[in-house]
Amino acid sequence: MLKEYAVWLTRAFRLFDVLLILLSFLFVRHFYFYQDVADQLERSSTFQQVLLLWTVFWFFVAKRLRIYDSRRIESFIYEVWDVVKAAAIAMSAAIIPVLFFKPLAEGLKFFASVFVFQIFVLVAFRSLLRKSLRYLRSRGYNFRRVLIVGCNERAARLAQEIESSPQLGLHVIGFIDAPNGNGRSCNGYHFNVLGTLDDLERIARERVIDEVFIRLPIKSFYSEIEKILRFCETVGVDAKVPADLFNLDLSKSAVSDEFGLPVIDLYTSPRMNGQLLLKRFMDVCISLVLLIAWFPLMLVVAALIKATSKGPVFFKQQRVGYNGRLFTLWKFRTMVNDADTLKERLKDLNEVYGPAFKIKDDPRITKIGKFLRRTSIDEIPQLWNVLRGDMSLVGPRPPVPKEVEQYILRDRRRLSVKPGITGVWQVCGRNCVPFDKWMEMDRQYIDEWSIWLDLKILAKTLPAVFRGTGL
Repeated sequence: MLKEYAVWLTRAFRLFDVLLILLSFLFVRHFYFYQDVADQLERSSTFQQVLLLWTVFWFFVAKRLRIYDSRRIESFIYEVWDVVKAAAIAMSAAIIPVLFFKPLAEGLKFFASVFVFQIFVLVAFRSLLRKSLRYLRSRGYNFRRVLIVGCNERAARLAQEIESSPQLGLHVIGFIDAPNGNGRSCNGYHFNVLGTLDDLERIARERVIDEVFIRLPIKSFYSEIEKILRFCETVGVDAKVPADLFNLDLSKSAVSDEFGLPVIDLYTSPRMNGQLLLKRFMDVCISLVLLIAWFPLMLVVAALIKATSKGPVFFKQQRVGYNGRLFTLWKFRTMVNDADTLKERLKDLNEVYGPAFKIKDDPRITKIGKFLRRTSIDEIPQLWNVLRGDMSLVGPRPPVPKEVEQYILRDRRRLSVKPGITGVWQVCGRNCVPFDKWMEMDRQYIDEWSIWLDLKILAKTLPAVFRGTGL
């Protein structure tokens, strides 16, 4: 059985990946169209530096994405996607530091060619490996014998899925029922009952069992399930308990290890994975580049603000960030110096339903402030918040504490991700969107989040800025 050698096979798998990465570099190096570029990269040691960094980052990212975990039940498309994400993150992390100090435009084309070829060989290897293992399992090799505890609808559905997928390498040897159970069939499926829970030890002695799938209701059979788990622990048989213990609408579940104890995570906001790592990497790189590029513009804006109105250049305000963390948000000042004091007098003019405060022709805004808001230049200092990690480029807008105090419970879920400079609300109507719809859009963004959704929002933000509608 391959599982007994899982540690050594994983090490071999990683070693083979390193060889494929190395071969990808050497293959493209040898057949690259522009040999003078390849020679220049090698002479400047850029080739070797990127190869080393690429390999190191691949190991780190692959571990975070669990690329070397067993994936016999998972669809191949998810494995391919994880490989692409890991390679993209490793490539970006390896290339940018090197080329930042050794600018070489043609070098990017070379490494892009390496990236494409690397994806091809890594995916091809995994496809071949997966097909080979599935072929062996379908012929009765490397399969694992499964005992299912419970005779109910969930047990029948599990058995039907296993029996209809021989490539998974699982074989159901039978079922054991609860005491006084009479489960012989369910939804047309006939259970091959080997005994009750009291017969578990006898069945384990008489038959080969690799895995025990528990499908009893945990609430009704908690003590019995605990005994089964202890028995499996004692004899060294794998036990599998379903993670979908509760009928929740939005929460996803995953099993993790906390302080040496296995726990079931229930979560609705995006988890730390390859996409979130890439999002943070993009935030840092883009905000740093824009702050450097726009520094002369910021000096001009600062001078105009000081010349046209009394008060500081920057407006600093406490906002609520990730999971309720407070941070100081930076913007160019676009209002008169005592704007917060005047806000109390203008409450009746608020044009947004709910806790937020918006006035279309706010009398507190200065002349230069109107231009800065219309062009979104006033938002540039928030790139510093992004660089610090308080905010992201894309996300729900950060509210002030007084607004959060008035939130109903479901609206607080928008705090479960980092706030952003731009988001769905900014590109889909801004002040024209009612408060309830605004909150709903933020919740939908969290539920459907992906790096591609962020890129779409960033792409839609540019036309909004050019139209002069601001962010």
